[in-house]
Amino acid sequence: MKRAIYIPILLAGLHLSGCAVVTAVSAVPGALIGVAQSQFSREEESFPRNIESTAAAVQLSLQSLRLDADVLEIRDNGYSIGFGNENIKGKIRLDKMTPKLTTMRVKVRNKMREASVERAIIEAVRSKLASVGNKQRFSLKGYGRLRAKPDRQTAKLGWYRQSAELDTQRNGKSDWFRLKLPSGKVAYLQSDKLLSATLASSQ
Repeated sequence: MKRAIYIPILLAGLHLSGCAVVTAVSAVPGALIGVAQSQFSREEESFPRNIESTAAAVQLSLQSLRLDADVLEIRDNGYSIGFGNENIKGKIRLDKMTPKLTTMRVKVRNKMREASVERAIIEAVRSKLASVGNKQRFSLKGYGRLRAKPDRQTAKLGWYRQSAELDTQRNGKSDWFRLKLPSGKVAYLQSDKLLSATLASSQ
């Protein structure tokens, strides 16, 4: 099947920076001509930088676009990052090709195709990398650990932003919650905030 070509209004955002790109990303729902709901698009780019500093640049770039890095998943050869705001959701995959080369893949999901948003994120990362040092890392301040099982002694699968509105399910009657990672795997987290909200809603 031939892939249809669409021209998003946000394409102009590829040549913008700062507030202009922020405005473009924030305006996603009504600004695009797209395709059917749940279709994914993907943009890909490689950067001549180590994966840790690239992850830091991704986090800073998302913040500059008013997007939050909600989940940082550890993968065998890199990271996956779940991100979004009240308008859009997406995920970023970072693959360590060599110690000094990282490939980044971006998927943004909504009711319409948003390739221009993906490209805006990539261009923001490219810009941030110019000022991010090789030893800079993704900041885990405000993040909690994700575990392989509902047990603190099990393997760490990544981190989640503690103030994020996550799609979780309570694990039985315990204080552990299940969370689907960007890769599709399931991780577990402990959260007093989620437990209190769950108990309050059941009363």
